[in-house]
Amino acid sequence: MTNAPAAQQTDAGGKGTSLSANFKVHDKDTVGHLVPGMPMVAATPYLVTIAEMVCYEISKTLIEPGQITVGTRVEIDHLGASKVGATLVVNAVLRTRERNRFTFDVTVTDGERTVAKIVHGRTAVSAQKMMAALG
Repeated sequence: MTNAPAAQQTDAGGKGTSLSANFKVHDKDTVGHLVPGMPMVAATPYLVTIAEMVCYEISKTLIEPGQITVGTRVEIDHLGASKVGATLVVNAVLRTRERNRFTFDVTVTDGERTVAKIVHGRTAVSAQKMMAALG
């Protein structure tokens, strides 16, 4: 993640907190890298990954010590292709927070074009309990 200033918080519960970050598309981020013969454009899983990273950065400023957040839901409309070398701007805003559950609205742009609209859910959990459960 590049050029990511601190999240801008708007209320005590975090609702409205926003963050933007830039990501460059590399060969390894493309559908053509995953599936030979497909175009070398940003893959949908890459868009999900960069959206999650920005939402994680917001949520970690709103949780208790000893907690982490985990992704629980992704709804994506992948609206356009972005070629290798493109700089994608991810803008995330915390839409709702219900105790330990966070819902974000995310827009990914490539220049003037919107290439994805994403709704992403995260839940705060105890890091220690989660690691213990994983063995």
